[in-house]
Amino acid sequence: MEDKLKSISDGIQQTVPEVSTYNNYGKGVQVGHADTFSPTVNLIITGSNGQQRPANTDYYNLFIGFDPFISDHLLVPKDRALTEYMTPELKSRFASLDDNAIAEIKRFPSIIVDEYCKTTPSEKNAVFAFVTDVRKQQNGVMVYFRQLYPIPVKVLLENEYALDTVNGYESYRTHWAIKNINLIQVLQDAGVAMWG
Repeated sequence: MEDKLKSISDGIQQTVPEVSTYNNYGKGVQVGHADTFSPTVNLIITGSNGQQRPANTDYYNLFIGFDPFISDHLLVPKDRALTEYMTPELKSRFASLDDNAIAEIKRFPSIIVDEYCKTTPSEKNAVFAFVTDVRKQQNGVMVYFRQLYPIPVKVLLENEYALDTVNGYESYRTHWAIKNINLIQVLQDAGVAMWG
């Protein structure tokens, strides 16, 4: 499989939230002092009922051990879903996966990536995405997502501390965790151009 985003089921009616971004589309912005310029990107998530709500950038979902380029969903083993590499407060808040927790989780940006380490080829990519649905099943937790942008795995390796992934073997252990980190800010600081 290639590390590229693909269109998902054009013929099937989708009722998943969409993310809209607004930008200037090359119309230029004059900036008096570039060192004081801080553009703001607002992510608006539109649900299937047309209701809009802002993304919550205080947290992010981290899915490790899943190839995001083969499907629009993944099955997380029960014992690896919101059970490790998280603070006790975040575990107690989200691990129940009740309706309120799922509604919150769907507002967080996400990184979905296969297991990786320092020897991972430099051309490998993760994906920046949003969770669109979460379903508890007997055999695990099914998570549906919408892929938005490829993110080089190299960026994840170079920003382990900023992403809170420098916890021993986390990058090569299949699991789903939620981090109290502003993912968009970390990616922006790392020079990842996702908008435009």
